[in-house]
This record gives sequence, structure tokens and C-alpha cells, in this order.
Amino acid sequence: MRETRGTEELGAVLDEFIDAGCSHWVCDGGDGTLHWMLSVGDERLRARQQPGDDVAWPSIIPGNGGSIDFVAHKAGIRGDAAALAQALVGHLVDGAVLERVPLDTMRMRGSYRDGGGNFEHLGFASAIGGIAQRVFGKLYERRPVGAWSIARVLGKSAASAVVDLAPGLSQLVPGELRDYANEMFAPTRARVAMDGRTLDFDSFVSLQVGSIDINLGGVVRTFRLAHAPGILHAQAMSTTRLGVVANLPNIVMGTPIWGRHVFDGPTKTMSVEAFAGESLDPVIDGEMFHGLAELRIERGPTLGVPRLRAA
Repeated sequence: MRETRGTEELGAVLDEFIDAGCSHWVCDGGDGTLHWMLSVGDERLRARQQPGDDVAWPSIIPGNGGSIDFVAHKAGIRGDAAALAQALVGHLVDGAVLERVPLDTMRMRGSYRDGGGNFEHLGFASAIGGIAQRVFGKLYERRPVGAWSIARVLGKSAASAVVDLAPGLSQLVPGELRDYANEMFAPTRARVAMDGRTLDFDSFVSLQVGSIDINLGGVVRTFRLAHAPGILHAQAMSTTRLGVVANLPNIVMGTPIWGRHVFDGPTKTMSVEAFAGESLDPVIDGEMFHGLAELRIERGPTLGVPRLRAA
């Protein structure tokens, strides 16, 4: 067991695990902690491989120590890290064969706007722009994050959209709600391509992609097409504020999004390039990043996750 006080300490810890031949990595934390362990682990593992060789990943076991834990829930894992580790040791000592759940990842590469180097992370779900990305900033203003806070932010966003209902109505809406609407519904302007084909719209009120279907606190279900193996599900939407509100049932239930300027389907690759003078601030597995000029997304490794339940 190793405790890290920041992401900068992960590399040395994972090098130690690799050198020791650890066959299972148990993550004590939530989706964001898992994200960092996988991203740094990917870098460390690939550094030891010969060019062209596949990375031999250990078994990854996410705990339920975060706010949402959508990866652990997807894999059917229940219990905190200490209890899971104890159960794992018991199974291994007994020689039990654990069922493994394959979980697809996606690799996100890019560059920073200010020339601050390259960006590369592994993840499962990313809100790249628009309201999908801005929801997280509002969620993190209040702790803890849970089902109620997700519902509260979505409800307030829908309520703030009334400023678009009729001319002059915005003067009757409290200033705080007008500001909330302006912030939440400000579009992300970028050139986006799916499998090399550029979309015919470049202003996005929502832009997101996932490698697995996810459930956020029982409130939002999304990336339904990523339930099938090997598929990235991308969603891009350009519409009015009321168009977003009209699609809210689809966004919450994971059913197809409708509209004139909508992409809601599978893709193998996705590229996003911010307009000059603007930047991308993606959220990946709940972790916020800032100041990117462009992103390229493709399939990452498929991880075998033991389906484990603490006693």
C-alpha cells in the first residue's frame, strides 16, 4: 500500500508496483483518482515496452471512494478500497477465478494553447465543451457532489433558460439567474471532425464523448452506444438554450438527441480544434483541464476489471 499526496507522486509509486510485479492495482478514490492512475500508469508501462508491443496491463480495481464512481458501478464493483483489497487477497489465496469485465478506454492527445507541451490522458468519459463541460464547474462549487447536486444544477440551468422565452422577459428574471444562463449556455467554438469528416457547424452548446455507457448518480445516463465494445459515442449539439431544455429528457435518459445541428452517434476518432484566441477546457472523468488548443480522441486499451464485491 502506498499513499500519494499529489499526482506528481504517482509515477514513482507505479514504477515501484511495476518493478515488484504487482498483478493487481487497487485504486482508493473515485473516478478522478482512477483517471490519474491510468494516465500515469499508461506512460510508465509504455516506457518499458519495445516499439509496437502491446502494453501488458495489470488488473485494475476501482474503489467506491469518490463522488459518483461511475466506473466502479459499471464494472459491478462494490466496497471501499481496503475491503476490496482484503477480498481480493482472499480470492487469490483460494485460487478463485474472478469474472473480468472488459472496459474500453479512450486516449486523448492534444497540445496547450500557450505552447506548454503535449497533453495525453486515458479516460472513459469527457465533457469537452458547452453546458456538458460547465456543469462540472457548478457542481464543484458545493461539496459533496452527489445525485442531488447534479439534479440541482440541471434544474437551475433549465430554469435560467427562460431568459430566451420572450423579448423583455429577461428583465423580470433575477440578475443571478441571467448570469447563470449566460455562463452555462455560452457556446464552445471549435472545428470538430468525426472519423475525418468535419461537422458543418462550429458552435457547440454541448460537446462530449465516452468509451463506456455511464450513469451519473442515477440522474444522468449517457453514451448508450458505448455499451457495445469498441465504440466511442460522441455527441455534439448546436442549438438555442430552449433547444437544450427540450432535449433534457433525452440527455437525462440517454435517448437520442434531436435537432437540426446534432451529431449523436458512434465514431472511431474525434478531433477538436479551438478557434484562434479561444481554448478547450475539457473535463475527463470528473477532472478539469484548461487551456488546450486541440484534442484528438481515439480508442485506448481495453482493461480487464475483476468483478469484486467486498464482504
